[in-house]
Amino acid sequence: MTLMTLRIDRPRVSRPVFSTAFAGIAFAGVALAFFAGTSAWAGAVKGTVKLPENARSTRLYQGYWRLENGNVPVQNTGGAKLETAVVLEKVNGAHPPAARTVTVELGGLDARPRLVIIGPGSVIELKNTGKIRLELSTPATTTVMQPETLPPGGTRRQKFDAVGGYAIRDAEYPHLMISVIVVDSPYYATVDEKGSFSIAGVPEGKANLKVWTRGKWASEQEIDTGSKEELVVKVTSERDKEKEAAE
Repeated sequence: MTLMTLRIDRPRVSRPVFSTAFAGIAFAGVALAFFAGTSAWAGAVKGTVKLPENARSTRLYQGYWRLENGNVPVQNTGGAKLETAVVLEKVNGAHPPAARTVTVELGGLDARPRLVIIGPGSVIELKNTGKIRLELSTPATTTVMQPETLPPGGTRRQKFDAVGGYAIRDAEYPHLMISVIVVDSPYYATVDEKGSFSIAGVPEGKANLKVWTRGKWASEQEIDTGSKEELVVKVTSERDKEKEAAE
């Protein structure tokens, strides 16, 4: 008996490849939408702060401090721009920066740095590297930092919890000042020598823009962070405000 082998050839069916291609297109579309959305809400707020004429000098105070054992030159050069910052408040989805410790050295009747921007709960460490005894406090908000003597070589640590602006001053030498700004978002910047500033990655929407200079808030306005136009923020001196009110 002869055995016969039966062979059945099945027709080849080409499998559809559109599903894989479609998935790739869909993924690319989602990624494109994601990055497009990211670029839409992460923009930069740019502009210039125009300070009053008397604040544009590169040296804040001319002359010498008269002390019992001689004269000490005023060394706080750099002008008001070293004490000027732009802060955005009420930004959509913003969170405050992490708390940290910042050291400020006080010597030659000057502070280095003179402007500190921190998150709530941060600590300012004040080191007296000079030869003069200091008595530091926040006179405008005495509940935050009480007057306390800081001898030469001494260190004082002060914690700042509440959002806001604070000016640390010396009782005998009021021009010795440290500006401390506690912010509720990471969107802030200091100005350069021309008064220009740039704050990157700001979500679109409304925000409150504030300018701090020489130990106080000097300007405040609501802005649209999605605008592409550069801002011009004019800071008016108290004398100019009085003139405008009289007119």
